[in-house]
Amino acid sequence: MSTKHNIYLFQPQHAVEFRKEINYWIPYSVGCLWSYASQFTEITDNFHLAGLIFRREDPAVVLSRMENPVYCGFSAYTWNSQYCLVLAEMIKKQWPNCIIQFGGPNTNGKWLKHNFIDSIVAGEGEEKFVESLLAIQANKEPPLLSQKQRLQQLDIPSPYTTGVFDQIMLDNPGAIWSVTIETNRGCPYACTFCDWGGVTYSKIKKFELERIRQDLEWMVTRPVSYLVLGDANFGIFKQRDLEIAHMIRSAADRGRLDSININYAKNSTDVVFEIAKIIGPYSRGITVSVQSMNTDTLSAVNRENLDVNNIAKMMAISENTNVSTYTEVILGLPLETLESWKQGLAELLELGQHKSIDVWFAQLLENSELSQDISRRKYGISAINASDYTASYNTSDYKGIDEQIELISSTNTMSTTDIVEGSMYAWMIINFHVTGYTQYLSKYARYKKNISYRKFYDNLFEKIKNTEPFKEYFTQVQHVLQHYLTTGKMLEFDNHNQTGHTIHHLGGLFIYQNRQLVYKMSQQMLAELTDVDPGVISLQEFGILDQNQQYPVRLNLDFDIKTWQDVQCRYIINSSVDLDDKFDFYANRRKGLLKNTIEVLND
Repeated sequence: MSTKHNIYLFQPQHAVEFRKEINYWIPYSVGCLWSYASQFTEITDNFHLAGLIFRREDPAVVLSRMENPVYCGFSAYTWNSQYCLVLAEMIKKQWPNCIIQFGGPNTNGKWLKHNFIDSIVAGEGEEKFVESLLAIQANKEPPLLSQKQRLQQLDIPSPYTTGVFDQIMLDNPGAIWSVTIETNRGCPYACTFCDWGGVTYSKIKKFELERIRQDLEWMVTRPVSYLVLGDANFGIFKQRDLEIAHMIRSAADRGRLDSININYAKNSTDVVFEIAKIIGPYSRGITVSVQSMNTDTLSAVNRENLDVNNIAKMMAISENTNVSTYTEVILGLPLETLESWKQGLAELLELGQHKSIDVWFAQLLENSELSQDISRRKYGISAINASDYTASYNTSDYKGIDEQIELISSTNTMSTTDIVEGSMYAWMIINFHVTGYTQYLSKYARYKKNISYRKFYDNLFEKIKNTEPFKEYFTQVQHVLQHYLTTGKMLEFDNHNQTGHTIHHLGGLFIYQNRQLVYKMSQQMLAELTDVDPGVISLQEFGILDQNQQYPVRLNLDFDIKTWQDVQCRYIINSSVDLDDKFDFYANRRKGLLKNTIEVLND
């Protein structure tokens, strides 16, 4: 009887800390490889899955657990590429005859420059994985490079229900898990900054509803707290996706799910709100990913944006239905200028986005059109290799290897200095307006005094830069940004382990502790532009949580804060925070609870 060959599959990711619990990611991508391969007796008779590596551990510890591997497959992306390369090189050194194969969205033929990599799979990997193992069984080597190839049918047995992950869950009995579930594959869009769509992946293929239902039922009986729906545009198939949404909600209500993250369809407003209402308390909110408000930029990156009227409609529905939205924008895209960037942020406020704005630096993903030489030359793109742009370290992670990603540091329309100033302008919008410290004042200025959001925040921007203690803090954050965008390295600041993506959120506690000075500074700025009703000053101050304030607070105003019409209104202001408990600023900010609730007091 022949001995089976040991193979190992690697998809190591940073653990996620959620509600003070450490969550590990189920290695879904490599799990799909094995569940697909397990259909074939030629594979199961000759190969043994000896290990699924899902954690960022000390590579030496990982090697110590391995036994005579003949094949090691790595799923690489921006969050684990450097770690995988280090580990693969160590494996090759210890077992020179082991076949090392890499796949994942980041990979292409250029990766063969690493002499310890034997083979690259570009594109969906299930079929190529089987072909590679069959080649090894026949004492042959897999092809150096397998080009992109779509699966014609998504009849892949689920790695969840076929037991692929049973062993790692048994080996980690106290673990909490984050999982990915696909309902379809493919994206009809071809945004140049993204590696998800493009011509090859334009046609969307669907998984069977029964497989999806069984995957969700699998979660119900396991310690799964976080679900990411791995679709590019959920809601694009209206009736089908509404049915799936009901399945998800049912599973969430019966299991341990705390949160669900969904990439919603770009132009299906009514459908996505229906889905969000179904998902209910588990939903992070609806993404309104405009990326840029500059039409020249959108044309340059092949991004057909949401019509501004549709954005306004989404904001209005959000306000009326209490379904949250969040808007993502990307700084440093082609043809964006400092002026168009600032105006774009102001336009988002004009359209009604006051709840959440998330800013990303433009990334040059390895297989995206934007990262290719022709795009770099056309738009004068300069980039830096930045360390750990999105990593979120915690005590369970090995910290000896930095991940890197290329970030655009300048273009022929935005210098690095411009990008830094644009970042600081976004820092102000996020920390002062979205968090709530100046939101009512700016709305009052806009709707009662016809002062645009752009003028209000241009003036506040100058005020912050010249008013202590904010001037010093502003300068320090600006220095952190400048250093990051020129060296790719993060400076320690304000006792935080920041990542590049979260620089825009620096200062939350500092601003909260100095909120009275924020009110004073913003009131002085507005008074330089117009006369200010004392009522709006009280509204602004009572609108933010104060641990020393007794709630509820009653307030009489001469205007309606929804319509801004002149009419006497009585309001009751309450906190959603239990002030008897130990106050956790960051937890409350993350939940949006620094903003108090304000309701009309009925007679």
